[in-house]
Amino acid sequence: MITNRKISVQAATALLAAFAAVVLLAAVPAPAAAVDWSLPATDLSDGPNNNADGAQVAVGVDGATTVVWSRSNGVNSIVQARTRPAGSGTFGPVEDLSAAGQNAVNPQVAVAVDGATTVVWYRSNGSNTIIQARTRPAGSGTFGGAEDLSAAGQGAGQPQVAVAVDGATTVVWLRSNGSNSIVQASTRPAGSGKLFGGAESLSAAGQDAGDPQVAVAVDGATTVVWKRSNDAGTRIVQARTRPAGGAFGAVEDLTAAGQHANSPQVAVAVDGATTVVWTRANGFNDIVQARTRPAGSVTFAGAVNLSAAGQNAYDVQVAVAVDGATTVVWNRSDGVNSIVQASTRPAGSGTFAGAVNLSAAGGSDARPQVAVGVDGATTVVWQRSNGSNSIVQASTRPAGSVTFGGAVDLAAVGQNAYGAQVAVGVDGAATVVWERDGPTYSRIQESTSGATMYSLTLTKSGAGSGLVSSSPAGIDCGLVCSYPFSLSTSVTLTASPAAGSSFTGWSGSGCSGTSTCTVTMLGARAVDAKFTKLPSNHFTIKSVKVGVKALTSTVVLPGPGTLTQIVTRSVKKKSKTVKIGVCKTSKKATKAGTVKLICKLSSATRKALRKRSLRVSMRTAFTPTGGLKASKTKTIKLKRRR
Repeated sequence: MITNRKISVQAATALLAAFAAVVLLAAVPAPAAAVDWSLPATDLSDGPNNNADGAQVAVGVDGATTVVWSRSNGVNSIVQARTRPAGSGTFGPVEDLSAAGQNAVNPQVAVAVDGATTVVWYRSNGSNTIIQARTRPAGSGTFGGAEDLSAAGQGAGQPQVAVAVDGATTVVWLRSNGSNSIVQASTRPAGSGKLFGGAESLSAAGQDAGDPQVAVAVDGATTVVWKRSNDAGTRIVQARTRPAGGAFGAVEDLTAAGQHANSPQVAVAVDGATTVVWTRANGFNDIVQARTRPAGSVTFAGAVNLSAAGQNAYDVQVAVAVDGATTVVWNRSDGVNSIVQASTRPAGSGTFAGAVNLSAAGGSDARPQVAVGVDGATTVVWQRSNGSNSIVQASTRPAGSVTFGGAVDLAAVGQNAYGAQVAVGVDGAATVVWERDGPTYSRIQESTSGATMYSLTLTKSGAGSGLVSSSPAGIDCGLVCSYPFSLSTSVTLTASPAAGSSFTGWSGSGCSGTSTCTVTMLGARAVDAKFTKLPSNHFTIKSVKVGVKALTSTVVLPGPGTLTQIVTRSVKKKSKTVKIGVCKTSKKATKAGTVKLICKLSSATRKALRKRSLRVSMRTAFTPTGGLKASKTKTIKLKRRR
């Protein structure tokens, strides 16, 4: 469920829930194939003549994708949604989420690990705007009723939403207190059917606050950031953190006074490391800065500059991979027009690499967004002017690579396209949504990349032989020993030794033992199945069926030879124990395979069984052609037959 920048922690929580052990063991995956986008783009909002804008997208762990936006119904704006169910290539019908009669705008969407989907927005009640939310519970196809999260009496706006791994959902927003704007939050506890709690003010009164953002760690710790004016007349970035199971702590100033700071964003890694980025004036232009609170720490490290001085940088965004690699993107002027740049702090490193240009020079680029896949593949989208109108472009850095690929045009030329957002599912498929103008109205469009595929390669070792199959289907060795599966697929391998062989174990990709082997495809994987050749006289008794008149044994033989079976029971006569025959049979086999032996019970045995149950000894022997005899003995209980 890796989505756009504000949902980045959901990627971590979803993965931790589903693949935690595998993630920790996974090696760096080999780069996947080039990204293949579904083009031309698909229209999601319906027409005609009613503008739609403000698209947002989120993807669940199962791949279900929900897109929300605001659209005019001819009188006012309403929030709408469409969902592409898991496993489907088609979006369902448009759903109206907000009530008609008053404008509703600025929708945001988040998906829990169990698939519960929450949409928030702000809507006029005729006097002022309030924050509302609707949730579609896990396993349901229907959104519940709208909840008012902010109090009436003053306007509220700029909602953001994030979900913890246990499903607890936190919404933050701005609300006027009559004098200035303050940041507020409301949380719905984990558990089906719970309602959001009362609003809690996070920023201090006395000066305006803005641009609230929220991110949730795997353990539920919640960090909220915003910008706020200070008494010196400049803007600073602030944060408050609610530890897992606790209350929000004190306000922290992340930027120094003296220069304006704007547009804070926050992302949390699987280990809890929290990175906040923003833009800050350095006297003549704005630069991108970052501060990180390491895992296990309560203190943010000092600010680092990510963009170069000399030209303005803005529209900053941040996303974190499962392994902790952190990518920051922004726009920066090159003196003529703006270009999209990125800087990455690799997993395990404390230092961001130098900025790289993602968009080409010569056109004005704006509003980049970034999302990271399970395997670390990173997709950045933005809008770019081609001289006549703006189009949406995307660039992807494959897993295991340090280089972004070339920009791909997603929106068709001819009309302006802007406001792109991106979300990546656990299968690596990226969904991009945006607003595109038309001759008479604007609409929401989307394009989705294909799932990332990685090969599972199966080798067989040892002197024995056998077959290996997979679920889902694909591996069938014998015939096929390598098959591509989509990212995050859980593949179960089953080994079946041939007659005369035994399966002695797995190795590679975390597999061992002789049971089934399950591999999670977080990259290319290789597994070996070892088969050992059995001695020529080795045989296996698979089953023994006790009938009224006979014992039927199913025996697997390694090759041709003679199979015999003698069944006896012990009877005490005076001071001695005497063995009495129950049945005897033999069979010649001409080849390896399964043989059925039918040993007919003697009349004396059948007569004795009418009086009591009997415990008998069954001795089965196999003499391979030209080889030495081997035998096995087992005790069987014959039940009394009345």
